[in-house]
Amino acid sequence: MKIRTKILWFVGALALAGAPACEDGPKGPGAAHLKAGDEALAGGDFAKAAEEYGKSLEADPKQEKVWEKKAYSYKQAGDMAKAEEAILKTLDFKPDAAAKAQVYANLAGVYMEKNDTANAEKNYAEAIKLNPNDDQSIAWMAEFAARRGGARDMKAPIVAAELKKAIESYDKVIALKPSDTAAYTNKRIAVGRLMEHERLQKEAATKEGEEAVAAKDKAKEDDAKARADKHQAQMDEYKKQLDELGKKIGELMKAAKK
Repeated sequence: MKIRTKILWFVGALALAGAPACEDGPKGPGAAHLKAGDEALAGGDFAKAAEEYGKSLEADPKQEKVWEKKAYSYKQAGDMAKAEEAILKTLDFKPDAAAKAQVYANLAGVYMEKNDTANAEKNYAEAIKLNPNDDQSIAWMAEFAARRGGARDMKAPIVAAELKKAIESYDKVIALKPSDTAAYTNKRIAVGRLMEHERLQKEAATKEGEEAVAAKDKAKEDDAKARADKHQAQMDEYKKQLDELGKKIGELMKAAKK
């Protein structure tokens, strides 16, 4: 599944390193270390760059862009723990919750590039806490749940609870972006897996019922039949949802071609 990742807090770091210092930037030792950090960054010595930026920030911690450069340097040096620590310092400079949420979403995007889904999920969750309307972060949370639920591997065990979490998140994305074909498509996959889960449950209940008949155990037979009927009813409901989702996807694809 492809969802656009957000890595805006690293974009432009090299350009910033080559830009002239602002008049209101650090003076004295802070300025000297900032210049040294920019030179190290431009030369690819990321560990040295992070060290110099750190010294500049010791002299003047109110340099948002330098915190970003320090984070970028640590990221390039392979130290994501320190990169995260540095970039989260920029939260203090953000004017509102939505801007703060963007920091977490951007950080999550970097973790996704490194296939570190655990830390990515943690930071997407933080982004959503601050901005409940962040459809991209919600979509990623849906994706993580869908993967755990078995929606991305038809041979994987089906975990109904995770699939339901994924569907709940897809519904939130759809509410925010009613024309998001991907959300409908991914929800349909999750619903299809839930339908398969119910089919397997019905199959097991039916087998238990047959065994109960052979054993002439009327109580177990009735219980198994009731469970099988319940699973069939849920299958019918999921089939209805699949048909509705398929119709909606078709409508959106048709509209996109106009």
